Amino acid sequence: MTVSCFRSWRAEWVVWVMILAYSAFFVLLTIQEHNAFQTTAFDLGNVDQTVWNTRHGRILAMTNIEGLTNRLGTHVEPILLPISLLYFIWSDPRTLLLLQTIIIALGAWPVFLITQHATRNAPRATRDMLSVAFALVYLLFPALQSANVFDFHAVSLAPTFFLFAFYYLEKERWGLYALFCVLTMSCKEDMPLLVVMLGLYALVVHRKWLAGSVTVAAAILWFSLAVGVVMPYFDPDGVAPLANRYAYLGDSPFEIILTLIMEPGLVLDRLLTAGNLAYVRDLLTPVAFLSLLAPQVLILALPTLLINLLSSDGFMHQLEGFHYGAPLAPIVVVSAVYAAAWLNRRLPQFRSLPLVVVALVLAATLFYHYGYGYTPLAADFKGSWPTITDHHQLGEEIARGIPVGDSLAALPHPNPHASQRQRLSMIDRVEGGLPAPLNNAEAVWLDVTNGWPLHPNDLKLAVENLLAGDYGVDQAIDGWLVLRRGATEKAVSNAFYDFARASDPQPQYSMRLQFLLDGEPILESLGFDLILRNQRANDSTARSRQGPQSPISSIRVYWRALQPLPSGLYLHPFFFDDATGQVLEDTTQRPMIATVWYPPEDWRSGETVMTSTLPWDVGPNYGIGLGVMQGENWAELDQRLPIRVESSDLVIRRFDGDTWARLIGVVDGEPVEEYRTYSAPSPQHPLDVDFEGEIRLLGYDLDCDPQPATCNLNLYWQAQERLSTSYAAFAQMLGPAGRVRAQVDAVPQSGGYPTTWWLPGEVVADAHVLELPADAPEGVAYRLIAGWYDPETGVRLRVSDQAVDFVDLTMVEFEQ
Repeated sequence: MTVSCFRSWRAEWVVWVMILAYSAFFVLLTIQEHNAFQTTAFDLGNVDQTVWNTRHGRILAMTNIEGLTNRLGTHVEPILLPISLLYFIWSDPRTLLLLQTIIIALGAWPVFLITQHATRNAPRATRDMLSVAFALVYLLFPALQSANVFDFHAVSLAPTFFLFAFYYLEKERWGLYALFCVLTMSCKEDMPLLVVMLGLYALVVHRKWLAGSVTVAAAILWFSLAVGVVMPYFDPDGVAPLANRYAYLGDSPFEIILTLIMEPGLVLDRLLTAGNLAYVRDLLTPVAFLSLLAPQVLILALPTLLINLLSSDGFMHQLEGFHYGAPLAPIVVVSAVYAAAWLNRRLPQFRSLPLVVVALVLAATLFYHYGYGYTPLAADFKGSWPTITDHHQLGEEIARGIPVGDSLAALPHPNPHASQRQRLSMIDRVEGGLPAPLNNAEAVWLDVTNGWPLHPNDLKLAVENLLAGDYGVDQAIDGWLVLRRGATEKAVSNAFYDFARASDPQPQYSMRLQFLLDGEPILESLGFDLILRNQRANDSTARSRQGPQSPISSIRVYWRALQPLPSGLYLHPFFFDDATGQVLEDTTQRPMIATVWYPPEDWRSGETVMTSTLPWDVGPNYGIGLGVMQGENWAELDQRLPIRVESSDLVIRRFDGDTWARLIGVVDGEPVEEYRTYSAPSPQHPLDVDFEGEIRLLGYDLDCDPQPATCNLNLYWQAQERLSTSYAAFAQMLGPAGRVRAQVDAVPQSGGYPTTWWLPGEVVADAHVLELPADAPEGVAYRLIAGWYDPETGVRLRVSDQAVDFVDLTMVEFEQ
């Protein structure tokens, strides 16, 4: 097989189509994320405020990180200066998202050019095939896509600039090389270290002493000024603010470098961990480890690799989920390019080798992307497209209504929607009972439906304390709160609770569970939604790379008050181990937001209220229980309200005297749905036998085997009414004299489905196995009967209109 089929391609066109496709998809995705309030102050809000201030003449001014007045106190990113000019065209945080996506996508072009240069002695078809393939590998690199979807970070622009710098170094076009070196260094204070490596590459590989020496000297000077002078100058503590991530190595950049040189054992202990080795493995997997064959290029990644893996910040040890792995992606891909070119030169006799390399690398890329990518090609992308709700659209209206001249304190998620102002604070904690940092803001903007990172109880307390002080309610609707200093209104309107209401409930699993107080139903559950999503790094949760992926789980329950509810009613959904009964997660530590703000005693009769547990990793296997109590001590059975099942699509099991219900189970991250059956069965032997108007036998299946003498009996029962007694079914084989020779007695389905759980009209299949003893006579017919009895009294149910308490099924003979 040859590569001649590629000769008709215009490879450049293919790459530009890929660039446009990538840009279109991720522009839509990231802007949709922002419109769905999935972006945060870290770092879209922070950078947007900085760029907006710069556009208005306050160079790199920022207040969105506590204690700072200038962005240079946390990062040195001169690239933000030219970016601010775009705000004269469109002053909006989405400008940053648009720019970031386009520049990241453009990185595929220098990958194409580098591949063309590295394989310049190969046939045109080979060059084009490899160039297109590696451009695609680059665009599908999950670490790069992760940086694309995680807010905005200037360092995410560096990979493209670095690739152009590398290409122009290879072409020895020194003016453009210098320009892109400067652009690379302007993206973050540690990027000059990558440029140092470019200078060393120019010295060692290209033997360009002047260009290499100037590059190394300029990059070291830039890094030293940025980390040693600029950041400490603008930091209120007079140090580089991120140095605490490497405090174990020293108190200054000089001490850290000295430790790296003088104490290699300490460094190796931190580097050679199972997690770090897995990091390197995963980094090289998308290119099938081909990069190892081009160490002269791969070594360019060393500074960023050390910065990430030596950090005490666990987030920096994750390739995906954040932006820290993005600068490594271009080096891994380009080193794989040079490895492919080297193989092609060394093994010219294998004409199909380029095609094999392309197939191998694309297979590795798609395999890894399936597990960790951010496109529909990835396994856990399903359902990941953000949904913009009425709540989000209302939030945008509220953001536009907060005057730009007002100083504002906001939670992380609303923050980037109102970040274009001179004075802005990101609320990240409660301190002294108040949201902090508050900085005496004129307005405070909160979304109680997503108060991350504040605990729901802390957020509620903070709002109460603000309202007890100088702040009053300016706006309160659908969970949104704008509190204003000096406002006189102290109470929220009824519309504030709309976030907890469902005007047209459509639960995933419908049911009617009624909760009784003094024998009367006061509250019912109309159903629930089971919400599962894979762990994926986002604003508040980081996807773990250790072991199998577990789902983050929560349950949304729909309630309806049947009458005014008493105070102190506690709704109790919980997750438990189905095998042991051990509670894995309940609302004790992570309460439901709806009930924190809108407790049941305030609900209006007849309205439907939604309550959701906070998402939590409870593992891949569990059951979900639900109860209601008057009080807060679940261990006290007398505090729990009895449950009556009026209707349910699923089999609902009740325990502890019908004081809690098992709603559903999850196995290996997937719900196990046990639906009730109401349709008529098709038994081998149809019957219609009524037991006292309570249970009807619709027929049975029978399969008997002579060796040993065993019968598998499957009975089909139907509940005629709601049963208050847990009956036991029996089946017997009687000898000629009426002696019981084989018998089974059990609550239906081996004890797993008592008759008290059945609903009227429900059909239940009940299997039994009867085995004759070894001394049973041979060659005789046995009478097979079945029926019901109350285990507490031993009294059998009688067959209606007959004077018997069992039904004759058939005669069984075992032929030898």
